[in-house]
Amino acid sequence: MKYFAVIIISLFFSNLFSQKDTIIQYREKVLSLYLDKVRNAVKDVDKKKLNQEFKDYLLETLLIPNSYTYSFTKLKTIGIIDSPDNNFKIVNWNIQLEDDSNLFFCFIVKNNKKKKNKVIELLCKTQVFEMPTNIIQESNWYGALYYKIIPIKKGNKEVYTILGWRSNSNLSYMKVIDIIQINGSHIKLGMPIFQNKKDKLNRAVFEYSKKASMSLKYEEKYDRIVFDHLSPESPSMNGLYEYYIPDMSYDAYIYENNLWILNEDVVAINNPEKNTYKQYNIDKNTGKINEQEIKKEWIDPSDQNAPGTQNKHTPALPKIKK
Repeated sequence: MKYFAVIIISLFFSNLFSQKDTIIQYREKVLSLYLDKVRNAVKDVDKKKLNQEFKDYLLETLLIPNSYTYSFTKLKTIGIIDSPDNNFKIVNWNIQLEDDSNLFFCFIVKNNKKKKNKVIELLCKTQVFEMPTNIIQESNWYGALYYKIIPIKKGNKEVYTILGWRSNSNLSYMKVIDIIQINGSHIKLGMPIFQNKKDKLNRAVFEYSKKASMSLKYEEKYDRIVFDHLSPESPSMNGLYEYYIPDMSYDAYIYENNLWILNEDVVAINNPEKNTYKQYNIDKNTGKINEQEIKKEWIDPSDQNAPGTQNKHTPALPKIKK
């Protein structure tokens, strides 16, 4: 009899969980419809109204405990990234207005397996302004789309480095490296751990021309953030960052002694697993096209005797993370 009772209870709970999953799936479909309406709207007033409806329904959904592990694959035009330690996730999106400016939206979702998830909204109150240099809270957010979370140790405390992008004006984009701290129901952004030649900054910000594309990525193997070095298109544009473009050299922030330390003129290394190209040949006998994958040969730019070097400068090779 006891065995039969256990089976009944197990079936009850398994059915309950499947119902919860069905609710999340249903809500995802509704969210997808809301999002499609936002993206298809033409007038700013319609975009803002529909986006508010989408945001309110999304917040309700994110508060449901088992929503934290749900992938939301149908919401293709918003970003959802998880911290590697599974402590929180960032849910992030933007809408583009008629004048080409952007509004940014972000929820920080803290994992809670038993109760409602804790959701903190980052509030961006303006569309275009200078990036703040001070430490800010969630109510004074600058607005960005984040795409990478990097846990780091600051003393005995774990904080998170985040990489992001924003459309800044009609002429420029920005990329940012920032620090996020979650304290209860509040967020702090920024920390004076970005060591440049002379100064310590709360965040690293790069502004560049909309005609260009800037790379900013984390290389876990070397525990560094590598990025394009930006220079003005011409000397007369020095200081006008909307006219800055990559100059084919690279810099990096390397995490050492609780600081992200700027290292200039470093060697950027491609992933060796992706460092191949495909070559196609026609078989003379059969006329069939054969595909062959060829591995690219990498020339060490720090090698003074390598072909093409002029023995004038030596970029720094990265050290492998231990």
